[in-house]
Amino acid sequence: MISNDVVRPRWKDLLGKLQDQRDISLQQFLKANGISIEELYRRRGGWTALRREVGHIGPAPDPAIDAQLGRAFGRMLHIDDDLRLRFLATLMEGQRPTGLRAERLLGMLDAALWGGAESVTSAAMRLARINSDRAAELKDLAQILRDRGREAGMSVDPVVPLSLHARYTKNEVLAAFGVDKPAHMREGVKHVPHHKADLFFVTMIKNEGQYSESTRYQDYAIDEHLFHWESQSTLRPGAATAIRYISGKSTVHLFLRRSKNDEGFGAPPYTYAGPMRYVSHEGERPIRFVWKLEHPLPPDVHQYASIAG
Repeated sequence: MISNDVVRPRWKDLLGKLQDQRDISLQQFLKANGISIEELYRRRGGWTALRREVGHIGPAPDPAIDAQLGRAFGRMLHIDDDLRLRFLATLMEGQRPTGLRAERLLGMLDAALWGGAESVTSAAMRLARINSDRAAELKDLAQILRDRGREAGMSVDPVVPLSLHARYTKNEVLAAFGVDKPAHMREGVKHVPHHKADLFFVTMIKNEGQYSESTRYQDYAIDEHLFHWESQSTLRPGAATAIRYISGKSTVHLFLRRSKNDEGFGAPPYTYAGPMRYVSHEGERPIRFVWKLEHPLPPDVHQYASIAG
């Protein structure tokens, strides 16, 4: 992501650059003008909005939906999971993959586009709202994001379409685990019984203005394999939730992000650190746990996660 201090091109300047470049693709436009994809989408309507405004394509069938899609595309620039990007391209070509994993991928896209407040059972209906110009744009975006060259991460579950060390929003993670209407989940932990999974969403930098004193938990990486995590402030060792954590009757999945500061692309995504198993605990209200990750933290994540401690 680009820094808040970088002077980005004005929308008027972008319109001027595109005015005389009718037969140019998104990729070509970015390269020819030295513009990053973030500079085009940060709090803006994106490529299709730019092309509509200079008259290269016609008006949107539904301007409100079209504008919503442009904003949503800007919030999807974090996607670095090759599986998801290939699925997006296939879907925008008019093909509809089948199977439970494909249904989960569609749910993740639905949450990204429309916010995750509606049931995934009507996701196909909402998919039809994407007009042909926006579909072509999303296909191009998927290719640009694939070209960034992140090495494909391993999948840790045959059904849940998440890749190790890839980035996801909370709503996308919940949709991947089959949680319907993920936007209604506000807490930093979620038990998913049908997957025997507990999901931990951890923001490492907890500013006073964003977190109450009771939710500024002491979470940090002890090293690249061990993670210190504090439970919710009311939890005691004898509670069913704590027993589930300690006994290993569910698999705990850790998702980490540096902070929750919005830099113009919506809530920052989390990095999927993978499954981890119980090592020890002490205290109560909150309980202080130590967990062992099945896979070491990536160096950049380890750096900000250990500084937080």
